[in-house]
Amino acid sequence: MTDIRAVEIGDHVYAIDAWMEGRSERLACYLFDTPERVLVEVGPSATLGHLIEALDELGVDDLAAFVVTHIHLDHAGGAGQMAKRYPNAKVGVHSRGARHLVHPERLWTSAIQVFGEEWLTSEWGPMEPVDSERIMVLDEGDRVPLGNGRYLDVMYTPGHAKHHVVYQDSDGGGMFVGDALGLCYPHGHFVQPVTPPPDFDPDAQIAQMRRMAQRRPTFLGFAHFGPRYDIETTLNEAEERLREWVEAVSTFSGMSDEAAGEALRVWTAEKYRAFGYPEDAIASYAEKTNWPMQAAGIRRWLAAQED
Repeated sequence: MTDIRAVEIGDHVYAIDAWMEGRSERLACYLFDTPERVLVEVGPSATLGHLIEALDELGVDDLAAFVVTHIHLDHAGGAGQMAKRYPNAKVGVHSRGARHLVHPERLWTSAIQVFGEEWLTSEWGPMEPVDSERIMVLDEGDRVPLGNGRYLDVMYTPGHAKHHVVYQDSDGGGMFVGDALGLCYPHGHFVQPVTPPPDFDPDAQIAQMRRMAQRRPTFLGFAHFGPRYDIETTLNEAEERLREWVEAVSTFSGMSDEAAGEALRVWTAEKYRAFGYPEDAIASYAEKTNWPMQAAGIRRWLAAQED
């Protein structure tokens, strides 16, 4: 394989481009090459060849643990296969997601309903179970040891999903945020929400964004994609864009999720143009977004508020 990239972004911390869906800058996994090696995010099984080759190039022959921010397949779909490749590694996941890594059938079926089985199998690959004895259940305030007194502090961050956590490095202060803030690609450097059903809750998500700010991170390690160092700007932008999306979708009445997704795509592109974002970046973000899914997550939450 080619075009694998691992960049040192902190003290023994590497951002690895996992080449999700065969493309660069789609998914970042983060390696702590510390006395107890820990990997944050594994991605879907289809990316594991790239990820493992990058780890090999860094001299990683075993892991103490790999941890995921949440169990959506683009973050945790390869957990079962990774557990086989690194047999001594614990698999860290929030308590609400643990059983789905041990018994992934329901998670896989749910993903098929969103993405379609052909696309899911081709682009993200199959999901295998993790042995229950390998699971390290994580929740607010837990610590993932890195060695020599260094650790990852676990922060429970529902909003994107009920099983979402972020991890903060006790030494460097970097925070690895999964999808808690949305996504931010290097070619655009602006934040876009990610609002999937069934758990999306903007009120919870915004509350966690503000709590993350109180932790004073030194950088924000996005899964999609890479670190951001302009902390205040990024957090404010994430909250503003999320509020705007919810308000926009609330006006898309009397249409299917597909139509609402297309309306959201058009609305978002117009908003980005008003901000002066480059056309190539707007097109790239749009192409990487499942718009009906984003609209469906927001509409589900809006409907629940009316009950």
